[in-house]
Amino acid sequence: MGAGKELLEALRSFAEVERKIVLLGERPEVDNAHASAMVNARRELVMAFAKLGTALDTDPHLTAHPDKMTQGTRLFSAFRAQNAINQADWPAIRVRDDPAQYRVAAQSVVDRSRAFWQWVERELGFRR
Repeated sequence: MGAGKELLEALRSFAEVERKIVLLGERPEVDNAHASAMVNARRELVMAFAKLGTALDTDPHLTAHPDKMTQGTRLFSAFRAQNAINQADWPAIRVRDDPAQYRVAAQSVVDRSRAFWQWVERELGFRR
């Protein structure tokens, strides 16, 4: 389907970091060590968002297909924005204090993530 090497690598890397943060968020109880791990994973995720954003913006296949580029960056931006809102609303200390409610609040991020990855699979042929 044409995604370039840099975009494919950014997608792989992002998927790995996202899996890590999802696993951390699914734990039923959160202690201080877990909260610290979540802070670190969130930092990694911010960097992965940046790397993936750049790869999307510069991918030769997407730049040659502006409609796909627009659709993909719109979905990616919605995902990124919802994640930022969730992180702002749920600092790691708050996650530690109420992990069950955090999982409920994180559902909007999950929904945006799913929409983005469905587009990636459909348009770029990449499965995470």
